[in-house]
Amino acid sequence: MSNRLRQSTLIIAGHGSSKSPNMARPARLHAQYIKDKNIFADVKTAFWKEDTKLKDALEGVNTKEVVIVPNLACSGHINQVVIPREMGLTGPLSVRGEQIIHLCKPVGEHAALPALIGDRLKEVMHQRDLPPSQTTVFLVAHGNPNPDRPASHDTTLMMATRIYQHFPVHAILPTFIEEKPFLHGWQKRTDSPNIVFLPFMIAAGTHGAKDIPNFVGVQPTEKQAEDMRELGIPAGPFQVDDQRLWLMRAMGSHPRIADFIIDIARKQLS
Repeated sequence: MSNRLRQSTLIIAGHGSSKSPNMARPARLHAQYIKDKNIFADVKTAFWKEDTKLKDALEGVNTKEVVIVPNLACSGHINQVVIPREMGLTGPLSVRGEQIIHLCKPVGEHAALPALIGDRLKEVMHQRDLPPSQTTVFLVAHGNPNPDRPASHDTTLMMATRIYQHFPVHAILPTFIEEKPFLHGWQKRTDSPNIVFLPFMIAAGTHGAKDIPNFVGVQPTEKQAEDMRELGIPAGPFQVDDQRLWLMRAMGSHPRIADFIIDIARKQLS
């Protein structure tokens, strides 16, 4: 198996953004970490909305096998439609001449992710003396108002249940930016004295930096925003009426996500 990996190219595929340069940063950091391990013949990143574009990602790739791991939260429209369309793929397995191209499940569906999120929540709450029985966690996802694209909604509900199984708090409530139940209505859903907002977004970009604080009604300082983005230090506490709020960084920046990407690629080639 190790020889097969060393003869393959890994492409970490993501959304990217022309407006938020930080959105692609986690994928690039994961790619460098994996590249330094010398597991694959080469490791690349490719994005829908920024360079290197998905449509150009396969240019100059000469290995017999290519493994594409979407750096996404769920198997939604981007994973099922955009990536295959932009990269000229015919499905989960595509053949171009003598080259075999594997399109894998997204990293957000890795079986170990709920436990990783649960462990991180436990760590954050312990450091801040937040009693689990008095703390509600909002799992914030993008969502999609189109009922024909339920992947984000369904995956987030399932993830909330699985996280709770690993680390039970007062409640773990799914909420969305673009569909019901909307994030901006959070106060109507809980009276817990402590609230933690955790983006279920592999690369939160402007959603994590601006949208979530705006919808919640808080404004981190530049130092808090930088510490959250660069160091993963939750911003807070913010006082809203009788409740204390904390904002966490999206889990896609966690170093172990890179190991999940390796694991997905390894299993695909097994």
